Amino acid sequence: MISNAITPLPENEEERLEELYRFEILDTPYEEEFDDVVKLASQICGASISTITLMDSTRRWFKAQIGIEGREYERDGSFCAHLIGTSAEIFEVPDATKNEMFKQSSFVVNEPNIRFYAGVPLVSSNGFKLGTLCVIDTKPKSLNDHQIFALKILGQQIIKQLELRISNKQLNKQSNRLKQQAELQNKIISVIAHDVRNPVASLKNIIELTNSDILTDAEAKELTVMAEKQLDGTLVLLSDLVDWGKMQLSAQNNQADKINLHSLVADKLKKFEVTASLKKNKLVNLIDEDLMLTYDENALRFVLRNLISNANKFTSEGVISVYAQRENKKILITINDTGVGMTEKIRNKLFDAGGRHTSLGTNNEKGTGLGLMLTKDFVELSGGTLSVQSEVGKGTTISIELNA
Repeated sequence: MISNAITPLPENEEERLEELYRFEILDTPYEEEFDDVVKLASQICGASISTITLMDSTRRWFKAQIGIEGREYERDGSFCAHLIGTSAEIFEVPDATKNEMFKQSSFVVNEPNIRFYAGVPLVSSNGFKLGTLCVIDTKPKSLNDHQIFALKILGQQIIKQLELRISNKQLNKQSNRLKQQAELQNKIISVIAHDVRNPVASLKNIIELTNSDILTDAEAKELTVMAEKQLDGTLVLLSDLVDWGKMQLSAQNNQADKINLHSLVADKLKKFEVTASLKKNKLVNLIDEDLMLTYDENALRFVLRNLISNANKFTSEGVISVYAQRENKKILITINDTGVGMTEKIRNKLFDAGGRHTSLGTNNEKGTGLGLMLTKDFVELSGGTLSVQSEVGKGTTISIELNA
């Protein structure tokens, strides 16, 4: 480093670092395609040292190197740090011992005894300088026009390689997303075949019996009550399916809404006030009034409705609370209840399409389990996670982590 000197940071340093971290390249192993670039740069420029240097907040890290040991050094005062703080397309120091800025640098005074330095910035397609491709030698020299041209081309190839990696990652994510969507659609078809067809068939039988002359008035009334319960369950199921369809459309359109989470949760809790009061449950919104996130609002409403509904279903004379906090670029939302809780066996089958558990609620409420299954699938489809903690007799906490 340079004695008693601090290299000025680029004006867009915070955004530049965000761009660098987007590539997820720091601290990755050596790779042949990058190793070959520094070998070629060293050969073309007749330099004993060459590095692909990425500039982190306090260090410079080598993705590839030849002629120098170690993979990282202090950033401040380095040749490369100076380069990314300028608008230069190439930065060349023919003899560092005669350069006022660098002649006291420990890398000039001591090993590797740098005399010559030339570097080009690695500029992303968004215009941020991630680092440099540089060539270094222990003897004073200068590059000719052909060498400078070649160094610039190699720098551009490094960026293309880095951005190709991001594109490939995005394609893999999209491919996995499509597979997940196909699996989810197959689950829905299976659910429709079983959970919609069976109630409709039962209703048909009830209607036929009610219209017959073989039932007493009391029996007919009892069947009518049964039919009403069947209809209620089927309507909930159809509502979930309609909401799922809306979410699929939103996902295809990459819908992202600016949402005040406190307000959204307050709205959802208000819709449960009547059903919660019938069970003497208290609904509590613990979310900061200013907490904002960017997410698909249709999907989030669906997720919250199902989780709050499920908490109310299995809680009587208790408390249902919703809390959220931001952790880096993620939002963690927890729905906690003081209800009956569940065993590990039930918890393991909670989101299983084939073995969905449909226990009656504390007031004998009936459900299909479809809403919870769709909730988990959609949260995971959008890159989030859903987890459940529960203890029999003490209650349940469901946590969802969203990229928002």
